[in-house]
Amino acid sequence: MVNNQLSDFTDYISNLCVKHVDILHVPGDEDHRHFIELNDEQQLQESKSICYPLVAMDKLTVSYNGQQDSPLKNRYVEIMFIDSVSDTGDFIRIQEVKNSMERIAEDFIKKMKTDRKDRNVYPFLKCMVLSNIELNFIENKAINLYGALLSFNFELPFSETLEVGRFN
Repeated sequence: MVNNQLSDFTDYISNLCVKHVDILHVPGDEDHRHFIELNDEQQLQESKSICYPLVAMDKLTVSYNGQQDSPLKNRYVEIMFIDSVSDTGDFIRIQEVKNSMERIAEDFIKKMKTDRKDRNVYPFLKCMVLSNIELNFIENKAINLYGALLSFNFELPFSETLEVGRFN
């Protein structure tokens, strides 16, 4: 059962990569590895086996705010959608890649919007505010990568009740 753990959101994004027709990520298969967590040391060590297009979770931070009697836990996420271009002088191909990565990022937004209606399976999506999503185009000419960076935050309930036995 999915709850509000960070790993649940990461698993959800990985699952979207498995299901998306342009990504087709296969966990554990080096020939079809299209998803990576950039904050996972093991995945970074295995980064030579990634395939393009690639979805990379880049930044995951948490902040706590809200009213004194009802604090909220806010997660901030950055997801990169990138692809490789063999010729950095092929501006038509670079624009095609950027357009494609933007479309895939928007597919992810639309799927999250649809999935957030299922509050039992995806509780971490129910409070996601879609008006706070930002998409920026990115490029790394040194390694011929181009794409889109999707940045957004979402709120989670935060219980102030301390579980019995957590302190001696």
